Amino acid sequence: MTLARLVVVLALLVFAPAPALAQGRRITEGTLLWRTAQQETAVPAPLLATDVQMRVTGMIVRAVVRQQFTNPSGEWAEGVYVFPLPEDAAVDRLKMQVGERVIEGVIQERAAAKAVYTQAKQEGKRAGLIEQERANVFTTSVANIPPGAAIAIEIEYQQAVRYDSGRFALRFPMVVGPRYIPGTQAVGASGTGWAPDTDAVADASRITPPVQDPAHGAINPVSLRIELDSGVPLAAVESSSHAIHTTALSADRYEIELQQGSVPADRDFQLVWTPVTGAAPEAAVLTEPKGDEVFALLMVMPPAVTAVERDRLPREVVFVLDHSGSMAGASIEQARASLKLALARLRPTDGFNVIRFNHQTHSLFLQARPASRANLEAAQRYVDAIRADGGTEMLPALQLALDGDERADRLRQVIFLTDGAVGNEERLFQAIRERLGDSRLFTIGIGSAPNSHFMREAARLGRGTFTYIGNPGEVKDKMTGLFRKLESPALADVTLELPGAGAAEILPGPIPDLYVGEPIVVAVRTGRLPSEAVVRGRFGSTPWEAHVALHQAAPGAGLSAYWARAKIGALLDQRRAGAADDEVRHAVLDVALRHHLVSAYTSLVAVDVTPVRPGDAALKTHAMKTNLPDGWEYEAVFGLGQGATPGPLHLVIGLAALLTAAGLGVALRREPALAVVRHRRGR
Repeated sequence: MTLARLVVVLALLVFAPAPALAQGRRITEGTLLWRTAQQETAVPAPLLATDVQMRVTGMIVRAVVRQQFTNPSGEWAEGVYVFPLPEDAAVDRLKMQVGERVIEGVIQERAAAKAVYTQAKQEGKRAGLIEQERANVFTTSVANIPPGAAIAIEIEYQQAVRYDSGRFALRFPMVVGPRYIPGTQAVGASGTGWAPDTDAVADASRITPPVQDPAHGAINPVSLRIELDSGVPLAAVESSSHAIHTTALSADRYEIELQQGSVPADRDFQLVWTPVTGAAPEAAVLTEPKGDEVFALLMVMPPAVTAVERDRLPREVVFVLDHSGSMAGASIEQARASLKLALARLRPTDGFNVIRFNHQTHSLFLQARPASRANLEAAQRYVDAIRADGGTEMLPALQLALDGDERADRLRQVIFLTDGAVGNEERLFQAIRERLGDSRLFTIGIGSAPNSHFMREAARLGRGTFTYIGNPGEVKDKMTGLFRKLESPALADVTLELPGAGAAEILPGPIPDLYVGEPIVVAVRTGRLPSEAVVRGRFGSTPWEAHVALHQAAPGAGLSAYWARAKIGALLDQRRAGAADDEVRHAVLDVALRHHLVSAYTSLVAVDVTPVRPGDAALKTHAMKTNLPDGWEYEAVFGLGQGATPGPLHLVIGLAALLTAAGLGVALRREPALAVVRHRRGR
């Protein structure tokens, strides 16, 4: 073959539309895949409605998510439903309704529940199964749906609202953005998704359902209603993500609904409420007796302590910016604006560097430099030139950012701006554990639907904080709040004592460092709740102590489930730290089965004992797409270099090399970085 013909062939390979497995299509608010053994492409099964009902009492949220589907075909069907929930949701109930039949779920070990479901499916019985894929990603399977029948899937969960800088907030993830699937080798397919399982993401096929091209219109409408009983008078109730209609029932009780009635499931919903001045609680205690145990949730607000100017240590700040294809559009604009605000905040005594990554990792400087006027101007130009495209090889950037020198005379802070749209979270968590040292890692979630499980857990392991910026109007306010945390001393060495309580298990343990505006929030299990709790910590060398009365605690339903969810998270963290897999698995099973919770090792299964599908009737398939997150660009995500591997990029590089070797005079634009790392897997 001549060189010219080879160039043409390579060009066709590079610029031809990518096949299904090379398109980075992943999870959104909900997907029902109608599956057959042949896995044929078929007419989508439309989503009729998603209805979310939440009741907020103080700091506790009880949520019911009801999804209604229909089987539009004339064949019997099995449905596979993939959906996101909050990363700290304690999922404890499944209810499936087909026609007039209502089927309640029970908790079982995951493999056993799957076997029960599979047998029921084969026997023609109605059955439902909920499995956890990630802390914030679940799969529901529904077997033997009659032709033309409506389906209702109802899931209940418990979580706690978050309190920071004088405001309460909750998020409901209507959409999880497409995830980049790294890996060099396909190892099969354990699920129904577009991507094969890889050596880096063993369950990739379970978290990658198809995505609707926005040009073809939005799908999957969602309605939402919240009953808010805050317990304190409120100055404001607002949402930065959606237009809402608010009805005040009293000074501390509200009803909130979406102003449009229903909206497409293409962005996370966030609600924020602010107490009136002076009404914010300094401490709050909720308790729930259960059997011979007492479960409690305790929140204590440390005083606001401002760093003394002369005692303020210089900082070395490393900014890491994700500019992969999923960040194209509004996300990269928000990220650039956030980074430029942060750069302007640096002082001459600080050092800094800027790292950016997509399928390659680049750094502005070889090592941190002083925040001089010249260096800051160079950084501003560098940031202005950043465009979003390519894949999301996050590991090399994370490793590079955490590889700095430790110095006792300065604070080292790493600020990571990304949407977290990756499938290899566990490997990234491992890297943070291995390389953090004395650094602190702060994550900033960018866009309408960041991977909050990755963002929050990375910040926790990095002894920093997570900040969510959902739209451009929030950049200045959210970044100012983060600056206050970065520039103020953290409350460290935090302990909680329960004098006279006997054996008590407190989670998290140890309690992490806290920054200005953040409360201490712990879940407690004990045989007897004492009259007070003693909380201690220190700001630098200054000790702090608080005594919290517990005898006037308010009742809090579902606290046992909240504690159990935190306990499961702590056990899985032990596995990341090197604990034996079998030991962790048995411990998680014990907690999850006793508290009826879905986990990595347990599932909810529901079976109707009466067979309904005739023995000679086969199950047929329909697949339903989901939305792309609002603000994302479809071509940037699903186009060149956005597949499960960087294969298309390699073709581009090969083509460029051929053109250059042939003397065709192609000028390849060089990146303005001083350091480049390509697909580095670690050192």
